[in-house]
Amino acid sequence: MKKTYKIVACMSVAAACMPSANAQQLENPGFEGEWGACVPWTFYITDDEAVYGKESAVEVGTQPAGWCISNVTGMASYYEGEATGLGSTVVGEKVEGFESEAGVKLTNTANPFMASQIVPAYITLGTSWSTANPTFSLTGIEIKNADGGSFGGIQYTGRPEGIEFMYRNRTEDAVKSTVVAYLWKGHWTQKDVPAVVYMTGEPVVKDMTDRDRCVLGMDMTGLQGGEVSKTDDAELIAVLTGEITEVSADWKKFSGKFEYKSDATPEMLNIIISAGDYFAPASDVKEGNTLTVDDVKLLYAQGAAETFPGYLNVSMGGENITVDQPSSLEITSTGEGLCTILLPNLVLEMGGSPLALGDIKVENVKVTEEGGVVNYEGSVKDMQLLGGMIVADVNLKGTNENGKLKMNIDVMWGETPVYVTFTSSPSAVSALEVEAAEAAYYTLQGVRVDADRLAPGIYVKRQGNKAVRVLVK
Repeated sequence: MKKTYKIVACMSVAAACMPSANAQQLENPGFEGEWGACVPWTFYITDDEAVYGKESAVEVGTQPAGWCISNVTGMASYYEGEATGLGSTVVGEKVEGFESEAGVKLTNTANPFMASQIVPAYITLGTSWSTANPTFSLTGIEIKNADGGSFGGIQYTGRPEGIEFMYRNRTEDAVKSTVVAYLWKGHWTQKDVPAVVYMTGEPVVKDMTDRDRCVLGMDMTGLQGGEVSKTDDAELIAVLTGEITEVSADWKKFSGKFEYKSDATPEMLNIIISAGDYFAPASDVKEGNTLTVDDVKLLYAQGAAETFPGYLNVSMGGENITVDQPSSLEITSTGEGLCTILLPNLVLEMGGSPLALGDIKVENVKVTEEGGVVNYEGSVKDMQLLGGMIVADVNLKGTNENGKLKMNIDVMWGETPVYVTFTSSPSAVSALEVEAAEAAYYTLQGVRVDADRLAPGIYVKRQGNKAVRVLVK
């Protein structure tokens, strides 16, 4: 008869709310992941009759997964029934990176139809946008009301100390490059931001959520868009601003720290790295200003744990158990190329009853890096699990490639080895939420007990899709 096992992933709610346990890293920080079509938001409208009811997405260059490059579409036009952009301009491209095959080269570039209009080059975790209002005169086309930037970002609940990345390719006559990053919660909404610009007539406008200047509390005088409102919980939590002025054809490291304005837990993060002065007016954007970027990382205080949400797959006693159960894994740097790796509160459900193995914690894990891939290797002899009833040797090997963590943890328990594979995935975060369900209590041996008649001791508490160990005194 085939045995059935189920993995129950556990994470303490209290620990999850602590800043040190919510440290997260970025998706595709080295840009080695998939590059896809860049479709600028400005002039990306699919549901408005003002653009003839046709899909108006226009591809302009490419960009790395998880990031947005500030390529622009230009002014709306249709040719033979297809949407096009007059003046579309590519300002970012894939080049050789820092000890890797991919980096992002940003170059302020002139609009091919109007050489006086220089498109600023930047990369962001949010969505880039740009707008301008062309007018005609006897002397030609005049551009007014130029505006743009980044809005939105990624969901993020950590409190990093700062940011670092590698850069190069700044030229002798380059003006400063700038870095802007910020953490916030709640939302700001600006009404009537120009989204589709025509050669003649009024632009199509859309509401924009979490525009950079709105979140940062900057003066909006003279900028495009209408009234700005915010939710009751909207709060700017931390800001990082930095400049790069050094001229170098060799790779250099930028490092900057966040200034925290609040003790609140963030909900969102945006990072903007610009080839020029990001908040400078359009007239000050310098053509040819260039910056090549790679390996964008969030910095945490040494000793702070980085928590990776993801999924577990397990085989036990020669039988595969692949349930993609939501879980989390913590990595704590201990310096000198070493770290501690923790898979907390591992519980196997056997025949409908949970078997709480407990924490799998491997200290003094060796950390090395080669070709942009971080490697982990460590082991523990005679680890006590299941309240000391199981004694096993644990061998761990793993990699972190482009923000994707994969960890193999072999628990060598006599003739019944347990092979655990953890794979990180941001989508696992929502699956870790506790469902509204009645709590059930089990002994460490998997026997369910009456919640109202618990004797002093340690129990496994199950509620919805979450299980934790609890101490009853």
